[in-house]
Amino acid sequence: MDETAPAVEAANATFYTALSLANFGLMERLWLPSPDVVCIHPGWPPLHGWEDVSESWRNIFKNQGPLHVWPSEVHLRLYGQTAEVSCLENIDMNQVRRAGVLQTRATNIFRLAGDEWKMLEHHALPMPGGGARPLEPFSTN
Repeated sequence: MDETAPAVEAANATFYTALSLANFGLMERLWLPSPDVVCIHPGWPPLHGWEDVSESWRNIFKNQGPLHVWPSEVHLRLYGQTAEVSCLENIDMNQVRRAGVLQTRATNIFRLAGDEWKMLEHHALPMPGGGARPLEPFSTN
């Protein structure tokens, strides 16, 4: 793996931290402030341009608040100054009066801007079946 992989992984982790904390400032610093950005929230039409994408995050954070979200099954591919991260997003629905973890399939695309990896695209789609599954006990096996 390329020596830039840890920086991309850190940018991806920052995205899920911002999402979990409903921290718009952190989310804003992560995204490339460009008309080229694209965001597809589960069940939403595509949003194009930082103005529309940022408005969506403001509204989500204002209406939803913090919600524990973490990636799993993370796969990273590097293409020069562009990186693609695919993963499962795990959303702890216990915080919103629904038992279990809802999963979506996500693709996050980052572009190197100066010396920072900035989010260019985020696509999240519901998993087949759509419902939340019960939390399973953590196991080290």
